[in-house]
Amino acid sequence: MSKFLIIFITSLFLNSTALAINTYKYPDKDLDENLCSNIIEKLNSPTFPYSKNKPITVEVDLEIEDIHEISGKNLDFETSYAMWLHWKDDSLIKVLKELGVFTNKGKPLYLCDYTPKTIIGENRKIFDPVVEFFNIKEKPNFESGLQDWIEIFSDGTVQSRIRDTKIFKGYFNFKNFPFDKQDLSFEIWSEFPSSMVRIIAEEPVMSEYKENLYSFSVENEGISIPGWDLVGMNYENYTVSENDGFEYSGLVVNLEVERQSAYYLFKIILPIIFILAISWSVFWVRGSQLEAKVNITIVCLLSLIAYNFIIDEDLPKLSYLTFLDSFILLSYFYTGIATILCVYSFVKKMTSGADISFVDLKARWIGPLSYFGILILTLIYFYNLEGTLALFRL
Repeated sequence: MSKFLIIFITSLFLNSTALAINTYKYPDKDLDENLCSNIIEKLNSPTFPYSKNKPITVEVDLEIEDIHEISGKNLDFETSYAMWLHWKDDSLIKVLKELGVFTNKGKPLYLCDYTPKTIIGENRKIFDPVVEFFNIKEKPNFESGLQDWIEIFSDGTVQSRIRDTKIFKGYFNFKNFPFDKQDLSFEIWSEFPSSMVRIIAEEPVMSEYKENLYSFSVENEGISIPGWDLVGMNYENYTVSENDGFEYSGLVVNLEVERQSAYYLFKIILPIIFILAISWSVFWVRGSQLEAKVNITIVCLLSLIAYNFIIDEDLPKLSYLTFLDSFILLSYFYTGIATILCVYSFVKKMTSGADISFVDLKARWIGPLSYFGILILTLIYFYNLEGTLALFRL
């Protein structure tokens, strides 16, 4: 009985209208050689069918093929993607019925494909829902259409596909840099209000993307992002009220990425701690060697300044401090304090006559311990206690 229910539910699922475009078939006999041209000749409904009582539903299948670069400096990211859209068109159904090729039973038949100019470009024959990316950093070409090609099927389904590489605007928060996570958003919406066009995610395709993080086989290792790891994917439908008084329907697809922090840990953070250790080693040098002690601390301070130029290449000019900024400022402060204490220690030495003053003896331990204590508090502030412990487990 349980096997029968599973087979029954699966058959209903595969034959639902939402999945029709994923389960189409090709004709088993030759079609009229003039069918595609006849369809175009009869189609002449470029405007929205206002007599409809409900909006046209456009299903979106967005496949992210690769993220080529995430630019924190420019606040954007470059992506290769493929996006399929499909919807039912009443005027197309009417034409297909006139030509005797309409069917809404079983898998729909693939009938024709057209260039965008032919059917929804400048020679518009059917209504175009004008689905686009809201956060793309380039003006779309509306004259030739936004798609690569348009297909039609025997049940009145229109499918379009665009495959391209574009730069998208990013909404980044660098507070936790360089142990930060970011969301790469793809905001898809229609130029028409939700009363006319409703955008939804195509299922189960989008759920499969979410589950597999775009990795489907042993040969395909998923999305490659230089300097980042893909750790999550989610999507949701949304509506937005604009100033024109209309609500618009959209779909947001988010990729959650985590920065590969080993570079910053081993080439910036640990070297800075080593430089700081060198600067505080001067308190083991005799108090009379003031020039040598000050020279060491000054050279260490200049070395720390050089690291700022490395970080500036990765981030824009921010109005807030990142963790790495706070870490470097703390290191600046302690290196500067070491210089001041060297001078103070020399003055005390001249007063007391002792070769090693009490300043040197205290600074040897109080300095490093207080530095790492403040550093731990800084980590807790930026990452909370649980996040801080996770960083120590790297």
